[in-house]
Amino acid sequence: MYRLHRAAADAARRSGDTAGAAADLATAATDAYRFSSKFVRKLPQEEAVALITQARELAGDDPAAQAAVALAEAGRALTDAIGAAQGPDDNAVPVTIAYAERAVELAHRTGDPIAESAALDTLTGAQSWAGDTFAAADTARRRITLLSSTPDTTAGTHELIEALGEVTEASLGTGDLPGARRWARQLADHPLLAEVGHRATGWLLVADALAGNVDEILTGSVRFLDAWQRAGGPARSVLGPPAAAVATIHGLRDDQDSWREWSTVLNQLDPSPGNTYGYGAVFDAMLLLHRGQAPQALERMAPEPGEVWQWVTWIWLHWYVALRAEAAVLAGSPDARDRLTEARTVVAGNPVAGAIVERAGALLDGDREALLATVDAFDAAGCRYQSARTMVLAGGDHAERGATALADLGLAPMTPAPTPMMGLER
Repeated sequence: MYRLHRAAADAARRSGDTAGAAADLATAATDAYRFSSKFVRKLPQEEAVALITQARELAGDDPAAQAAVALAEAGRALTDAIGAAQGPDDNAVPVTIAYAERAVELAHRTGDPIAESAALDTLTGAQSWAGDTFAAADTARRRITLLSSTPDTTAGTHELIEALGEVTEASLGTGDLPGARRWARQLADHPLLAEVGHRATGWLLVADALAGNVDEILTGSVRFLDAWQRAGGPARSVLGPPAAAVATIHGLRDDQDSWREWSTVLNQLDPSPGNTYGYGAVFDAMLLLHRGQAPQALERMAPEPGEVWQWVTWIWLHWYVALRAEAAVLAGSPDARDRLTEARTVVAGNPVAGAIVERAGALLDGDREALLATVDAFDAAGCRYQSARTMVLAGGDHAERGATALADLGLAPMTPAPTPMMGLER
């Protein structure tokens, strides 16, 4: 894409179409920001900046060219903000969002849905970096709605596939598991991805793992692994979360051979800090808590969210904060109540993460009624695993029902850490 837009800009300049050249130069720079992980050689920052400068000089008052330049500038602002700070900077955030909003506005004026979709993508990234998970999800849904009526062109299909992945990720980040599965299923069934099953099924595996849909994981992971192996076993960070999800499900099933196999696949796929500090920490904590190893789970999530912001923002922030609070309670951490207070603020509005935090609070207070109320919350959110886990944590007859629910899901019995509920039983 980058190479062809550069060539198109050269052709436009030779024919005297300076506005067209500006749009192509700006789009080439935007590609370098939006799809940086797809580049074999990362584009030097100064090269992208030079393209934007040239595009700005050639754009004139042409609306499409101005919109393209605005989007490239927004991409540069977001990249600079992410590169300059571990977490959101109070000064850089409003500037970055303003750049992205201007790009959306100018793209909308052109009447080009592809240009507007690209601008919305950048706005989603800016909102995510700011920690505004719900605003980012709203923008991702706005983008997919825009593209749903777009003609079936090469550019439109490329945007749609990317947008389906983004809206799935956004739904996971806000705890909308049914929505995530719906969008992920559309992605998995897209005919353009028929021969790249690892790319097609990845986010569906993640959604199913978080929900506790074990049978779907066992089926879908076969397509993922087969396609990945046939593709030569490429290392791609986007493939890390599904591999971690499958490994975790096998761990919850107590299938050690499969867990080791998928852990090996995961380490081949993604040795990045995202595996160490982001999604990897979330899935590891889920498994450790299932095994009653709360202190180990707390250690696995020892860094404050701000220290690992680059890897937990977007999808994993709410999951990380919620599970970290639960681990603190079950491990008997002296700052457990403070972590709960902070977590409630962060995850407010997320049906799954919110229920995890409320369950942790009920465990800390020894309030069985409040604890059992989260069972309904998890069921309503489509999270069968956490629902069953709650009943086990409640003890007594509830624990027996929870154990049965876990077995029905195909999971091994849970080893609950000591909780105030056990004191009530005694």
